[in-house]
Amino acid sequence: MRSDIAINDVLLKCEALKRAGLWAAEPRIRPRAWISNFDQSDRAIAAKLLDRFTFYNSALTDRLLVASFDSIGDGMPKGPNAPTRAQLLSVVGSAVWTPVQGESPNPTDSGNLLCRRARQLLAVPEDRIVEADRAIAIAAQGHPIVFVDDFVGSGEQFLKTWTRSFNGDSFAMIHSNNHFTAIYITLVATAKGIGRIYNDAPSVAVCATHILEDRSTIYGCSGADLQFAADMPAFLQKYSSRLRPQENYISSSASFLQYGFGSLGLMFGFDHSIPDATLPIFWAPGDGSWEPLIERN
Repeated sequence: MRSDIAINDVLLKCEALKRAGLWAAEPRIRPRAWISNFDQSDRAIAAKLLDRFTFYNSALTDRLLVASFDSIGDGMPKGPNAPTRAQLLSVVGSAVWTPVQGESPNPTDSGNLLCRRARQLLAVPEDRIVEADRAIAIAAQGHPIVFVDDFVGSGEQFLKTWTRSFNGDSFAMIHSNNHFTAIYITLVATAKGIGRIYNDAPSVAVCATHILEDRSTIYGCSGADLQFAADMPAFLQKYSSRLRPQENYISSSASFLQYGFGSLGLMFGFDHSIPDATLPIFWAPGDGSWEPLIERN
């Protein structure tokens, strides 16, 4: 197929997703403006990359939250030493919910939004949704805790919350003493991140709807298109030099600018947030007239 036809087909698909309400409307997601960032000779590669981008609108995000919650009782393994299905179901109704905190805890962290949606969608009583410093005092009494976030990349954020000191105590320390039931509800997770949590916090029950293997990242999705796989590293290297992410905690190293946080190489976003492990070429601002496909909120 001619490259101009292939590019137009991808753009028409994006427009169909917008019309169907599955993708956010302009100017939230700007596929045509994004394609125009690239040299004419590179637009076919950019279009193939765009075709692999997945967007979860607010309705789909809500469905993921409900599905992750429902998976508590599906009987599938949740961690090497996680409680059994019967044990989880016996305590989840009385558990206290708390958001997973970011690297620098902030009221706008995604976990706070998901806790609010849990109250609205899952009828979690408002008085059972608390901040981490309050949740740790409740955990010390042996009460079950549900941790909530939208995404597990490297597993770093959850493990920081799990081991962070609150007035001299951490969830990890308390768990080693009283073995309170710990449930982690998340929507999308990488296999790498899940594996790290299983290793470092094996008694936590991790409930995720989508688990992304390598084939769902930039490293594996191009396996059926050998030319795309061969062209992608040089393409990302060429255009990453134009990117200027604004987040003050993010390294501007070459590996980050090309492949995202932890070099995870992800290709998706939520309506409320784009993970920094998603390829920055999709979301980062850049020099001159550079137009992100979608900006991070």
